[in-house]
Amino acid sequence: MGNDELYKRVNWRRVLWISGVVTVIALGVLVWLYPVIDDFREDNPSWNGATDFTAQFTATGVNSLADLPADPSGTTLVLIPYTKFSTAELEQVKLYVSGGGTLLLMDDYGCGNEVLEHMGLSVRFYGTPLLDPLFNYKNEQFPQITDFSPSPLVTGVEAIVFDHATALKDVSEAEVIAQSSHFSFVDENGNLNWDEDEPKGPLPVIATTAYGSGRVILVADPSILINSMEGMEDNAVFLRNATGSDSQVLLDQSHLPEGALTVAKEGLEETRGVLDAPLVVLGIIVVVLALTWRRVWKH
Repeated sequence: MGNDELYKRVNWRRVLWISGVVTVIALGVLVWLYPVIDDFREDNPSWNGATDFTAQFTATGVNSLADLPADPSGTTLVLIPYTKFSTAELEQVKLYVSGGGTLLLMDDYGCGNEVLEHMGLSVRFYGTPLLDPLFNYKNEQFPQITDFSPSPLVTGVEAIVFDHATALKDVSEAEVIAQSSHFSFVDENGNLNWDEDEPKGPLPVIATTAYGSGRVILVADPSILINSMEGMEDNAVFLRNATGSDSQVLLDQSHLPEGALTVAKEGLEETRGVLDAPLVVLGIIVVVLALTWRRVWKH
């Protein structure tokens, strides 16, 4: 048989179809096995993930604020608000705290002020960088915090290192737990220099306030819990104090930035959930049997 005749007899449509299926399956397996790389994700083992925090504090990921416990007492919700909230979500957070939960709201340039406004609190995140040219780790974008007010939140804490943080404003003095040094400032215009119209230190960076039966703890930098920062100075000690030694820790995942890999993984998870449904499995079996019987009938 010549090459030309062999070429004609090959069913190229079937070859392309099989190749496409194999490629899709291979890509799906690769996406499923490759770890996520998005910031603050509970299953991201890289420098910007939260696997160490999740393990050390036995934190549980929360993929929807609708899943918050009906009785929030004895729980701490760690909320890193990088995406906007719906009105329903804001109300869920409010009810969670007023019902006895602890909200650890950690923000720098995100949507934390939406939560504070909905709860009727006057404090706000500046949302622009806090720089400290003198008291820092490596450079001015890593402020070192050493000025603390007496509080159980900072028991055993001598220093905290922030990473590209911001500061808090409109905080009552009684609510301030930690503040930056006299040399720090909020770089509102992004020129890395202090200008006369920019807020100058000391500036509040950690604060707490009672709210209903619960409380709110505000931290002007969520980066202290990522894998590369959680072990620096006394960051982990503060996090332990803030979450409580006996508290159930909930780490919200629903307001974090999502890269393409995370979206693809979530799609695969949803697909697997659909395929696990008994009726879907039965349907697949019926289709396979029908195709098999069709081939047998033709022969």
